[in-house]
Amino acid sequence: MQNAQQGVAIQPAPANARIHETTAGEAAATGYAEPRMTLVQATLLHEGGRLDEAKRAYETLLADQPDDAEALHLYGVLHAQQGQPERALTLLRRSTQLMPQPLALANLGSILAAGGQIDEALACFDAALKLDPRDLHALVRRGNTLIEAGRYEEAVAAYDQTLAVAPMTLDALCNRGSALRVLGRYQEALDTYAAALTVDPRSFESHANRGNVLKLQGRHAEALGAYDRALEIAPNHPAILNMRGMLLIDMGRAREALASFNEAIAGQPDLIDALYNSAVALEHLGHVQEVVARCDRVLALQAQHARALATRANARLALKDYKSALTDYDAALLLDPQSTSMRCNRSTALRHLGRYDEALTNLDQVLAIEPSFAAAWGNRGNVLQDLQRFDEALAANERMLEIDPRSTIAWLNRGNVLLNVAKPGEALEAYERALALEPEHFDAHGARAFVYLRQGDFERGWSEYEWRWRDPASKDARHDLTAPRWSGAEDLNGKTILLHAEQGFGDTLQFCRFVEPIVARGAKVLLEVQPALRLLMPSLRGPSQIFSKGEPLPPYDFHCPLLSVPLALGTDLTTLPAHTPYLAADPKMVEKWRQLLGDDRRMRVGVVWSGNPQHLNDRNRSIRLASLAPLVKSAPDVDWISLQKLVRDEDKADLATLPLSNLANEIRDFSDTAALVSALDLVIAVDTGVAHLAGALGRPVWLLLSEPSDWRWLSDRTDSPWYPTARLFRQGKPGDWASAIESVKNALREATSRTIDDTASLRHGR
Repeated sequence: MQNAQQGVAIQPAPANARIHETTAGEAAATGYAEPRMTLVQATLLHEGGRLDEAKRAYETLLADQPDDAEALHLYGVLHAQQGQPERALTLLRRSTQLMPQPLALANLGSILAAGGQIDEALACFDAALKLDPRDLHALVRRGNTLIEAGRYEEAVAAYDQTLAVAPMTLDALCNRGSALRVLGRYQEALDTYAAALTVDPRSFESHANRGNVLKLQGRHAEALGAYDRALEIAPNHPAILNMRGMLLIDMGRAREALASFNEAIAGQPDLIDALYNSAVALEHLGHVQEVVARCDRVLALQAQHARALATRANARLALKDYKSALTDYDAALLLDPQSTSMRCNRSTALRHLGRYDEALTNLDQVLAIEPSFAAAWGNRGNVLQDLQRFDEALAANERMLEIDPRSTIAWLNRGNVLLNVAKPGEALEAYERALALEPEHFDAHGARAFVYLRQGDFERGWSEYEWRWRDPASKDARHDLTAPRWSGAEDLNGKTILLHAEQGFGDTLQFCRFVEPIVARGAKVLLEVQPALRLLMPSLRGPSQIFSKGEPLPPYDFHCPLLSVPLALGTDLTTLPAHTPYLAADPKMVEKWRQLLGDDRRMRVGVVWSGNPQHLNDRNRSIRLASLAPLVKSAPDVDWISLQKLVRDEDKADLATLPLSNLANEIRDFSDTAALVSALDLVIAVDTGVAHLAGALGRPVWLLLSEPSDWRWLSDRTDSPWYPTARLFRQGKPGDWASAIESVKNALREATSRTIDDTASLRHGR
């Protein structure tokens, strides 16, 4: 907070104009008494704030004596106070021409400075000081004008001249500190504020400005104390509450910062800085929906607030609303085209929209401006990794680490690239480096869990996998459960435990098998699943009651997320409950589907080629239907059935032309899908919930897996310990679906060339 301000001052008529008794003759002879009385009366009205009456008095006097310099001076001051600077300048120039006086020159300089006429203003102050080198009005305002002109060294010298005349001048002390702060002379600034506080211990400006300097020095606790002292003097001061909130952000205390910003906003709802900073605090807290709402309020007041647009874009990026995020980044960059951080973040939106070439061009623009922008190199590596240009991705990652060797994100990304090029050992080393820098980084722990589990090291893998709960943005975290979580150590005999779904359909279908071993411990199991799985789950052995998410629950003693049960049980590859089927379709629904499908003299094969578009790994695990066309066309003696519930726009044309029966409109939920799968001979699917469903039903399922595949399919195996009826077809290298599909084509040709009895065996899972 800078205290330098320009203003004008009034003072009573000079002492020699005091009213005294005189005779009419004397008055007539001198022409003195009546005008002086009028000036004194006008000055008193002026000082009392009765400006309209004072104006009339000045006008009366000037009508008789138009060259009265003092009246012109004070009349000019009045016009300045009433927001008429041009008229004020005319009057004050006339006054100083008639009779140069320090106060009139100082007031003229103040009005000129307020209008940006700095050189002329300084000339007025110099003229005033030539008349009276000790005139405090001219001395202080000269310093203030130099501050406003950005001439801080000269301002300090001007305030020193002031303080030599009057060492206890509070304005000069406060403003000198402000100039020293800008010059980076922080200790001198603090000493100056200390002197100001000896003059007035309750100087709000001195405490506030002292807080600003301490903040710049990184002395955060002392700065907070200074702001709090200022707020004791001026409670609920919006500007200081805003500064206090910014300090608390720097201290990592985002929740307290938000409270401070909210107080500022309550006192001044249109304080844009506090509104914007509150959005930043909410961003730190991970409350992305509220960030959008707060930025909306900023932009309603100031539509061209570049940082609010960029912050809203960041929030929309976190919400996976990539198109809206890109729109906001574009608008922000129109206002601030040189912002490398905005352009860097924009590349992330482009990447998620699949516009990789544009993302790379965007990042090249950033790096052309700022070659050492580490995050831009990191983003470039991510785009190149998505494009499966892994050598280039590693090169970008190495450049990021050269710039910032202590970047946790860089080491994490390096591990991810190494994992993609089948170097799990080196990937683990990179994850270890990330965790050495930031031991609580949940993404690095999650990445390490992925490697452990994929290697079949369940003992370390399950434990590391628990770090998923540390992610503040996790949409699956439950905070409404009333009972303690079961760790595996507590006795369950005679107890009720809630096992609840936490992630996707496939995860629930895979891990619901753990209900039975929990029941074997003597527990009564309540099972909570996604609504689309509710009608299928009664076929599962073990649960006492089944609920859809959101339904009221009866009392229970413990709870456990489904994917945490293996940790609690100490499950490894030798104790994995792999018996299938553990789910079954309704026989009547299966027969309905058989009737709907018609003649079964040919092999019936269901296909699934894409999963949930919102899945983090969707672009790697899902394929285009066009990629499956060679497989479908290679087996005209097969009845092909689409098990795809959601058909993407880019696949609709191929679905219309390929010999695929599309039954999507007949499938309501997973109980329908289970019955349809049970009426088929084989399911060929990418890694989706339907693949897990087929495996849980004990039906033959061939999985098309990306490289690297998800951890649950382990590595370098063609079978699965989770599903005995599954057969795995892996990419030869990342992105190589053609080789995997060719392997499926050959296996299917072999299956369809068998005898009728062999085909029947395949149909029944033998």
